[in-house]
Amino acid sequence: MQSVDIDIAEIAQEFHFVHPSESDFQRAPVILRPLDEDASAEQREAATAEVLDVIVERIGPPTLYGGGAAGPVIRWRDEHRTVLLDRSPRGLQLSVRRTAELEAKEKAEFANGTPEDPAKYFSRLPYLWQLQSGIDVSTPLAVPAVPLAPDWQCLEESLKALLRAWWEQLPTQIGHDTAGFNIVPCRGSAGTFSTLSVLCSKDDGVLLLVDDREVPSGTSSAVMAGRGWHDRIMGWWQRDFYDLGSEGPAAAARMAVEEMRVRGVASPSDLGIADVRCEDGGLLTLSGFALRPCHSVNDSAGAHRP
Repeated sequence: MQSVDIDIAEIAQEFHFVHPSESDFQRAPVILRPLDEDASAEQREAATAEVLDVIVERIGPPTLYGGGAAGPVIRWRDEHRTVLLDRSPRGLQLSVRRTAELEAKEKAEFANGTPEDPAKYFSRLPYLWQLQSGIDVSTPLAVPAVPLAPDWQCLEESLKALLRAWWEQLPTQIGHDTAGFNIVPCRGSAGTFSTLSVLCSKDDGVLLLVDDREVPSGTSSAVMAGRGWHDRIMGWWQRDFYDLGSEGPAAAARMAVEEMRVRGVASPSDLGIADVRCEDGGLLTLSGFALRPCHSVNDSAGAHRP
């Protein structure tokens, strides 16, 4: 095992510190850890943690954490070249690519097709989320975006894909940090809907909170329990999905959409996202989430427990 770790470190150092040749840019990715298609989430997470630790020890922390439906997409990037750790059907792999060429290719993949088959569309995107690390994140990197959700099915599939990626990838990449965002009304009337907070962390898994303060005296406990919510805290209802394991992200996405609809939101086009962040810093972008960034038409809490 030690000799393999040394190989990983040496390959990462070669790609990162040594000026790559043309053949390096054209070279097929190096498989660092073979992973079968039927590998469990725990096996994938353990392999990613092991490989990432070895690489970071040798070349330092990445510029961009992130991932897609297939697994992590982690980058050590400058304007000329990008060292890329990602996952293919063969396993975890490392490559070096010209930054402009790689990002142009990924932009084309975002633009290639529309969410007519949402599950297929979101599962094949190059990545769904990125966290720009480092102290200075005042200048965000340009990233592509998916089309806005035309219907509720598309929004649910978009949220499900993101939460599945977060559920598996965040603990390995950002430790005990919490990532989250708010879904809020962007225009017009949204019935009794004000804010739905979506959170994910190693300690709590996927967590939803919905602001119930628009309802006079609040929705009754029996009604909210019937819709699947667990606890009322300062006018917000909370539900975690930790006990559902890998099924939690899909259940959370379905419940989030159902709650917004029952509260009178007519269409995803009336919604947007606000307060996108990781609690411990960095600049978080959600390229694979099919709502526009906006500010709430109401006062809302940040993406955290009220």
